[in-house]
Formats: sequence, C-alpha cells, structure tokens
Amino acid sequence: MKKNWSNTALVAYALLPKIVKELDFGIQSRVKSSYQSKHLKMGVSNEQLIGEIIELTDEKRKIVNLRYIVGKALKQMKDKSREILIDRMIYKKTFSDISKERKIAMRTTFRRLENAENEFAKILSSLGFGERKLQEEFACLLYTSPSPRDYAASR
Repeated sequence: MKKNWSNTALVAYALLPKIVKELDFGIQSRVKSSYQSKHLKMGVSNEQLIGEIIELTDEKRKIVNLRYIVGKALKQMKDKSREILIDRMIYKKTFSDISKERKIAMRTTFRRLENAENEFAKILSSLGFGERKLQEEFACLLYTSPSPRDYAASR
C-alpha cells in the first residue's frame, strides 16, 4: 500500500506544536504591524496584509484538521500497532530501542512498523483521507509554505 502522505501526516502530527507556534507568530506579527500602520511604511497594503492574515489563519485551520484526522486514525488502530508507530514516528525512537523495549527481534520490529504504517494509511483512507486527498489538502502547507519567521525577518 502506498503510504507516503500518511507518513508525512504523522511527521507533521509530531511537529504540530511547533507548526502552530510558527503560524501564531506569523499571524500575531501581521496583526501587530497593523497598529500604527507599520505595514504601510514597509510597502504592504492593507489588502495585502489582510490577505496574508487570512492565508495564515487558513493554514492553521488545516493544521487543526490534520491533528483531528490523525488523532482519530490513531485511536482506531490496534494498540500494538499504534504504540510502535507512535514510538517510531512521533517519539523518534530507534529500531534498536523499540526492539529492546518490546523484547522482540529487530526484523520483527521492522515488520510490525510496516504493518502499522499500512494499517494507519488504510484507516486514513477509510476516513476519506487517502494519499491523493492528503496531498491535495496538505502539500502546500507542509512543503511550500514559507516560515512566518522568514516573513518577519524580511520586514
């Protein structure tokens, strides 16, 4: 089963606090620049500033949706599958550490992770978020969105 975007969703899920913090910073910096019309002094029109705030808010909405979708999929997984997936993808544990903690062979760890990834992708798909939908919804957000800090630094 193809699972590139479902794995990407898990990685993003692990980084959600950081992503939300960056988006909040971007939104707040733009709102603050509207006081005393600082943005106008930098050549940013009111319309452009409002457009950027709306765009960042929409990105935050997508991140909140991603959190909900991934959380729901994880809850539907078998306990052992969910635990190994979370250990590897969210807590970034090594295969060796996972094997030792579970007292299983390294090859078994690889196989169980592969099965867990497939189960996760299958559940996401059953929720209406297959590979294509994940790519359509989140590709721009996860790979092409400039960091709000980059925006702030350029101002």
